[in-house]
Amino acid sequence: MLTEKANAICLLEVLKEYSDAEHILPMREIITKMQSLYGIKIDRRTVYGAVALLIELGYDISLYEDNGVGYYLRERELEQSEVLLLTDAVYSFPFIPARQTEQLVPKLQKQLSVHQRKKYCHLTVARQGHKTGNRQIFWNIEQLDEAIARKKKVTLDYLHYGYDKRQHPTATYTLSPYEMVYTNEHYYLICIPDHDPHTRLYRIDRMADIRILDEPRSEKPAQKQEAQDAVYAFVGAPERVVLHCDRAVLDDVLDRFGTDIQIFERDEQTFTAVLTTPPRGVRFWALQYLSFVEVAEPAWLRQEIIERIGQNWYSTGER
Repeated sequence: MLTEKANAICLLEVLKEYSDAEHILPMREIITKMQSLYGIKIDRRTVYGAVALLIELGYDISLYEDNGVGYYLRERELEQSEVLLLTDAVYSFPFIPARQTEQLVPKLQKQLSVHQRKKYCHLTVARQGHKTGNRQIFWNIEQLDEAIARKKKVTLDYLHYGYDKRQHPTATYTLSPYEMVYTNEHYYLICIPDHDPHTRLYRIDRMADIRILDEPRSEKPAQKQEAQDAVYAFVGAPERVVLHCDRAVLDDVLDRFGTDIQIFERDEQTFTAVLTTPPRGVRFWALQYLSFVEVAEPAWLRQEIIERIGQNWYSTGER
């Protein structure tokens, strides 16, 4: 029985690595690969038995009777398109360091046959300089996940860039962690700091030397909805915001604020967007679209933007 199972396991690895719908393995090639890769001498009858065992265990294998050529693994844990999407995401996510990216991608592509992998050899890291240099990122996630599960506080060093383009510790925080969330192209911890009893988002790729404390985390729950509504990680009480926008930025508005907002056409060239969100993030966003977006409400936010425009370096000439 042990030999039968070993044959099935090795055959499965051969099918995973070398077979797909475009590369069907004839019986003679399976026998050759079992010998060259694993030193197992088998005959046709043994292959039939191993295939039958794999099918009994739930593996979807195309047979000679189906295709007239041989055998291939018809269904995998991840489809080609799924592996491509995940591989591209790993390359693109700035919070995954370049070194870990190069380690993760081969693990994902092991879900494909050796022939399918060749199709994706052109993928590479997008914007290499935008990848975090913090190699503790996965350890950070493990530590935070454990702290959240145990409902314990953590203490950590928070990093910022210096003029040398390297991250340096600038502060030490004690936080009550609640959840981790991916937003605005970064991975954040939803938490409540000891020094500021409000919901905050801190970037996980800017954390170092996380220590889990014995002290229970704050009983005051973090405002999850505030974190979900955050714009550019600006959290706070949501308010009704009214924007008058050029039709040219409709895609940008919906990409940033989602499709749950209200949209009203004003004329052929403009529309009004009504949303409920923390206004501080809207200010940051609207300043990037001065030629296309006017903040109409709330009045205090509109006035704050007007003052910011008047105080910029281009207007004042001051540095």
